[in-house]
Amino acid sequence: MDAKPSYRSTLVVPTYNAMAFIDATVVRLRRFVAEHLDWCVLFVCDGCSDGTAEHLAGLLQNDGDAMKVESYVRNRGKGYALRLGLTQAITPFRVFTDVDLAYDPDEALKIVSVLESGADVAVVNRASPESCFLISPRDFPNIYRRHLMSRSFNWWLRQVLPIKILDTQAGLKGVTAAAWQIVGPKMNCDGFFVDVELLARAQVEGLVLRETPIVFRYADPTTVRMVRHGGQMFLDTLRLRRKLHQEMKERRKVESAAGDRRAMPMNT
Repeated sequence: MDAKPSYRSTLVVPTYNAMAFIDATVVRLRRFVAEHLDWCVLFVCDGCSDGTAEHLAGLLQNDGDAMKVESYVRNRGKGYALRLGLTQAITPFRVFTDVDLAYDPDEALKIVSVLESGADVAVVNRASPESCFLISPRDFPNIYRRHLMSRSFNWWLRQVLPIKILDTQAGLKGVTAAAWQIVGPKMNCDGFFVDVELLARAQVEGLVLRETPIVFRYADPTTVRMVRHGGQMFLDTLRLRRKLHQEMKERRKVESAAGDRRAMPMNT
């Protein structure tokens, strides 16, 4: 009897209403796991209303543990889907990316390499001089606008939150299982702000965060996401700042009380 594959890395793919391109995504990821036998893929269908969940279940029915799908009826947001997927994954390394695969699946290997070298959290950095963009000429006019928006948002985040990473919104990141056990239970963002919360909480916990350059297929619709959700992300940033300050205050109280108890003399 064949031995069950031993997976070391899971690629978590939050998915929402992706019928238009999900077949192509499955083909690419099926090829990826066939070439890298220590990888598995977990799609998390976030309340899809276009039949994606049912279609995916049919596509993956013969893929076994290498390609699985988790789904639920109510749309909860990317953050909820991602947190669920990272929690359900059981491998030592857990990487997540967008379902449209703007990042080639092979780029996920870079993330795991960074984690294996000692990082707790690994992030791609599109702003790195060593990164490479694959773009269509029609997108030239929008690239500079997106670059300015992204750099401005990231600069502001680094002023307000304990974040040093230069590209917080890049859609390819990874964590070790041990790191997720620390930050996962504390996270509660259900929306696109989940990336920022992950990085801020990892920094607060003293985890090791490292970046790596990337090859990125530029797609202009990603700009719409930042414009549409910019106001909410601004408010989420301020809420997270207050929450982290309150949590640190409570932690210092607990540590101070514990120190006081240790310093008390024993009764004789």
